[in-house]
Amino acid sequence: MGSLTITYHAPGQRPLSVATVDDQALLRQVAHLALQQAEQRAAAVATEDPIMGLLQAAEVQRLRATLAIIIPGFDGDTSDRTQ
Repeated sequence: MGSLTITYHAPGQRPLSVATVDDQALLRQVAHLALQQAEQRAAAVATEDPIMGLLQAAEVQRLRATLAIIIPGFDGDTSDRTQ
């Protein structure tokens, strides 16, 4: 089981944990959102530099696999998912 931690991070300071949420459905939603954003960043990078885009795409795949391992019920499918 995982949990979501809300942190405050002031510039130049260490992050401060403010709250922890143990809602597994919310955790899966946030994981999907994180994966969607990583895919969008990789696509944006690829338009500027195809090699860096490939490297970013590989990082997206690594993130997808990691999330699938650590979050029960996470399928890694970001197609047609609402935010």
